[in-house]
Amino acid sequence: MLLNDKSGFTDKEIIEKGSRILIKELGYSGFLRFIRHSENISNEDYVKFGDHVFEEMSLEDIYDGATTHWENRK
Repeated sequence: MLLNDKSGFTDKEIIEKGSRILIKELGYSGFLRFIRHSENISNEDYVKFGDHVFEEMSLEDIYDGATTHWENRK
């Protein structure tokens, strides 16, 4: 189990605390809807999606775009 360096919580503790907060704010049915929606998102194939998005870009183009974004993020 990984330890969250910033808070000192394990992954399990983070999930438990996050779940309690979501239930408190959304109620049980809202929490379940959130989980169901999150699970659908996580099933997406990000490799295929990335291949599609970047198919006409070279590695240098991607790097330059990321560098420009990083420098202009403020």
